Amino acid sequence: MVYRGAKSNHQSGPNYSIEVGQFRIAKSAATSGRTVIVVEGYFDCLRVHQAGFPHVVALMGSALSADQERVLTGRFNRVVLMLDGDAAGRAASQVIGARLSEKCSVVRAHVPEGMQPDQLSPAAIQELILQATRAELRLFETTL
Repeated sequence: MVYRGAKSNHQSGPNYSIEVGQFRIAKSAATSGRTVIVVEGYFDCLRVHQAGFPHVVALMGSALSADQERVLTGRFNRVVLMLDGDAAGRAASQVIGARLSEKCSVVRAHVPEGMQPDQLSPAAIQELILQATRAELRLFETTL
């Protein structure tokens, strides 16, 4: 699957560019934020963006390529994994989280069993990301 979308002239508009096996991140996202949300699919990406999180990319599957890993860890300090709530998504979240945690901070937003981010309301997405980041803060506080 190949999809390319161009950024509109509106600065706040989305910027999507998805290619087979890879994704590209807009320079504006890399310079204005150090956290990125990673989802599996195109519609997940759109839904998370609509929920108010412009720094979101889609893997286009449940595997992370070496090129994708290099781009993520080269541009972002923290990755929020928001993969599907099925067995494949949960397994991928564990594998990808372990790989990325060697190079950056990783937070997992746990999508409900059998659900995908594109099936959630914007409020539910916001709550999942808030819960994940709160859990990260609690973990950080206990290690001090």
